[in-house]
This record gives sequence, structure tokens and C-alpha cells, in this order.
Amino acid sequence: MVAALIEDPRTTLYRQKLAELLRRPSCRWISFAIGTAPIHRSFFESVALALEGQPTGEVQHQSGISHRQVQYGVRLCIAASDGDHASYDVDRDLLIVPAERALGTLDGQATLVSACVLLGLDLEARNHQPLDSECAAHIAGHLYRLYETVTLDENDPALAEKLQRLAPTSPADKPFFDIAADIVRHRRATLRASTRSDPLQPGSFMRIVRTDRYKGLHDLLLNGASRSDRTPRRPAPGIFPRASRFLALQALQPATLRA
Repeated sequence: MVAALIEDPRTTLYRQKLAELLRRPSCRWISFAIGTAPIHRSFFESVALALEGQPTGEVQHQSGISHRQVQYGVRLCIAASDGDHASYDVDRDLLIVPAERALGTLDGQATLVSACVLLGLDLEARNHQPLDSECAAHIAGHLYRLYETVTLDENDPALAEKLQRLAPTSPADKPFFDIAADIVRHRRATLRASTRSDPLQPGSFMRIVRTDRYKGLHDLLLNGASRSDRTPRRPAPGIFPRASRFLALQALQPATLRA
């Protein structure tokens, strides 16, 4: 029989809030492919389910506390430092997240989305090319910030002003942002071309990043200009989606978990 660890209620609550973040409309609109890394319509929902886990047994009562056994698809650790950077350690199936305040800021949410892209690609065994995966994570983070800020009905001058305001100051981040901005423009053009009887839905289109563009992003990463500690490993040939799972006892304390 596999022993289950008792999960800290703080970690359980973080899992729930992060899953809520990944189900926001801004995440559901993120749809693109770069090299071997596709981000499709059900991508973030799959990650949210892995974070939330699935109950595997009856509720247990002990010492006045109720627990249920849950099978998670990824371990989660809240960093002890004051940094605001999220990362995914693929070798340990471990998502490392910053303190809870990151969930309340646009930049904090964006770094969480980026790390969850690496997790999602690993869950689907689509991290065949580490540089593609890291590029996808960078672009998705910028797309989240844009979709949270740009509305569908604003005019072109207003869009241009917001793009200029949201553009990163770091030259190493700018090429990733530029691709994200192109995806936003593509979505706006597609929305305008769609008919009212057949409106465009989140994830119903996918923008393909051209080979010449992402090769340049590879060079940036290889040169270390925007390299991070989130690089996924290269899977063995013929790898299938990983079956890594672990059990935990989740405390059922509504007043704590729903705070």
C-alpha cells in the first residue's frame, strides 16, 4: 500500500487558486504552436486537472480533522524566498511557485502561466525540443498579460498604445513579446472576419510561429540572454505521456481552504 503524505492546507488552497487562474478566459484564448510545442484549446484545462488532483478514496476522520486521499499529477512547492518567479523542475515533477501575492498581480500571474506551459508540455510528452518548450513558455506569459489588458472592441490606436505600454524593457524579452503581439493582432483580424452566426470561440484557431522567427528565439536562449532554470529535459525517443502520479491526504477544512 502506498503511503500518502498529509498536504499543508496552504498548498491545497494554492493549487485551487492556480487552477482557477488557468481557467480564466485569457488562458483559454492562448492558442499557438512553435516548433514541436503546441498550446491548444484544452491545454490549460489539463494542467488545472493535474494540479487539483482526483479523489481516490472515502473521507477519513481523525483527531477532529477530516482528510481525503487525492492523486495529483504534479507536486507543488511554495518557495520560501521573496522572489516572484515560478519554475517547473521536470526531473522531480515539481512545480515551484512564488508566495500567494503573485496570484494577485499581472506579472505574477504571467510567470505562473509560463511555468504551467512547461508542466503541460511535459504532461503531454510534447517537450521534444527544450528550446521550443521554453520559447512557448515565454510567449504564453506575454500573451496572458496582453489578453488580460487588451479588449476585443478597442480601435487600432488604442491597441498600439497598450502594446507599447506592455512591451518589456529587456531586449532579450522583446522578440518573444513581438510574437505574442502578432498573435493578438491575428486573433483580432480573425474575429473581425468571422460571422455573427459562427462566432470565434477560445481555442478555435491556432497561430503557427514561422520557422525563421523561432530559430532566432533559439539563438537568444542558447546565448543565455534570457535563459532560465525552467528548461525541460529532452524525452527519450518514442516517449509516451508520463504516468507520474503521487498520493496526498488533503485536509477538508472549508473555512481554511476557501479563505
